[in-house]
Amino acid sequence: MNTIHFIGYSAVHPSDFQFEAVTAPGQYTLLLVTTPVQFLLGGQWMEYPEGTAMLYAPGQAICYRACRETYQNDWMRFTSDDPLVTQFPLTGIPFPVTDTTYCHNLLKLLTWEASLSSADSDPIISNLLQALFLRLRQDTAHRETSAHAPQLLHLHKKIYNSPHLPWNIRSMADELHLSAGYLQILYKKTFGVSCMDDVITSRIRMAREQLTYTDKPVAEIADACGYRNVEHFCRQFRQQTGLTPGAFRRSTSGASTRLSDAGSTDRDSPHTSGKKTPSEVSREDVSFADPTKSASLFSLPHYNVAGSDLPSDVLDSQGNILPPHTPEL
Repeated sequence: MNTIHFIGYSAVHPSDFQFEAVTAPGQYTLLLVTTPVQFLLGGQWMEYPEGTAMLYAPGQAICYRACRETYQNDWMRFTSDDPLVTQFPLTGIPFPVTDTTYCHNLLKLLTWEASLSSADSDPIISNLLQALFLRLRQDTAHRETSAHAPQLLHLHKKIYNSPHLPWNIRSMADELHLSAGYLQILYKKTFGVSCMDDVITSRIRMAREQLTYTDKPVAEIADACGYRNVEHFCRQFRQQTGLTPGAFRRSTSGASTRLSDAGSTDRDSPHTSGKKTPSEVSREDVSFADPTKSASLFSLPHYNVAGSDLPSDVLDSQGNILPPHTPEL
C-alpha cells in the first residue's frame, strides 16, 4: 500500500530557508534538489550540488537549508510497504542522481495523480513509485559517478533521439567542453560502448524501423538516418544485422503484408518481372564479393584517430564517419 501525504515539485525558497523536522512513524521523506543544498550530517553542515537526492526513513531527523540566493527542490512525504522503498540501500545519506529530469518528471506525475484521487490512482501511483525508486536505486549503486554523468546522459539521449544529425567526436567533445580522447574514455566507461558505436547503432535502429513500417526507398532512408553515401549505409547495415537493407525489408512479414495489401510489388524480389535500373541495384542490393571480408568495423584494430576508438580508415581528421573508398563525407 502506497499513500502520499504531501508532495510538490519545483518548490522555490529564499536564501534563509531552513527545514527541520522528524519523520512521522511509518513515513518516508524524499528530496530531489535542483540547486545546491546543505544537509546537517553528524552535527556538521555539508554542502551538496544540484541533482542530489536524499531519502529519510521513518523516525530520522531531517535538517537541510539553502546555501545560495534561492533553494529549489521536489519533495514527497509518503507511506509505503513496497520493498523497493522499505529495502532502499541508502537512507539519511545524500547521493547524486544521474538523470534528474527523468526523476523530476516522475515526481510531477505523482503530484498530479495524487491530486486526482480517482479510482485508478492507487495502481498508477504504485507503478510511478516503483519506476522512481528503481531509477534511484541504480544511482545509489554508482555513487562515485563522474561529474560529467548528467551531460553524458544528455548526449546519449540526444544521439538516440536524433541519429540523423552529423555526429562526430570533435563536436560531441566541444559540446561537453572535454577533449575528444577524454570524452571517449568517459562515454565508454558510462555506457559500455564508444560514442561513434552508439551513433551507428542508433542510425541502424532507425533504419530498421523505417524499412519495416514505410515504403521509402533505401536511399531516402539512408539520408534520413544521417548517411550521405548509400553504399556506406548498406555496408554498415549488413555489418549490424547480417542482411542488406533490401533483404531485411523482405524478411519483415509486416512490411510484406502491408505492401501486398497496397497492391505494390517488391522491387527487391528476385521474381520481379521488370529489370532494375543501375541506380535501383546500387540502392537496394549492394553486394559484397567476399562476405568474410565484411567483418564488423568494431573488430578491427583501433588507432585512436581524433580521439576515437574506431579504425583510422573509417574516420576523417575531424572524427566524421567516412564512406568507403572516399577521402571524406
